[in-house]
Amino acid sequence: MGKLDAYVPLVAFLGKALGEYCEVVLHDVSDPEHSIVAIANGQLSGRHVGGSLTDFTLKLLQKEQEEKIPYVVNYCGKGSTGHTFRSSSYFIRNAEGTVEGVLCLNYDVQAYTSIRGMLDQLFLMGLDVNEAEPKETQAPEPVIRETFHTTAGDAIESMIDKRLSAYPVEAKRLSSEERIQVTHDLHDDGLFLLKGGISALADKLGVSEPTIYRYLNRIRRE
Repeated sequence: MGKLDAYVPLVAFLGKALGEYCEVVLHDVSDPEHSIVAIANGQLSGRHVGGSLTDFTLKLLQKEQEEKIPYVVNYCGKGSTGHTFRSSSYFIRNAEGTVEGVLCLNYDVQAYTSIRGMLDQLFLMGLDVNEAEPKETQAPEPVIRETFHTTAGDAIESMIDKRLSAYPVEAKRLSSEERIQVTHDLHDDGLFLLKGGISALADKLGVSEPTIYRYLNRIRRE
């Protein structure tokens, strides 16, 4: 019997109990590239069994090693369809306290955010009765903490590109210190929990894999 087998029926139960707008996902963290072992209402994000951990979950796992986080609730995610999700994650631990799995609830709130924007606009237009032309308003854009990728390769690419976007020059023209900082940031993001993270970053930066390993050794010594 697998270590998370007992939670698989819970995924199906929660998927039915919470309704078709709530995706329920069970991750096995021992296989980050193919972590999804059970999913209900996966059509909401386009994911399926065998999919990878998300960028945000990887970052949480990296942080959890130091802070022993029990769960994280009500953060914002974005699916491949462009829909916004309200997400929460619970860490499943073994008897020794080591995280073995993550149970995630992702509510598709796209319809609600669209309706909220419409209502805000109508309501505020009603208040602007003295204005020659009513001001158009819309609901503020949520801060995206998590992106739901269908493959580990997509997650790796997205995580690296997000960090490199902060620099005004091409990745291969970064200075040595800038490359180390990028590696440091991606280490904190949990990129290197995924197989292929080191080789992908080396390729982006135009350096060898041993160079990335040297950067990581330096970072871990600090």
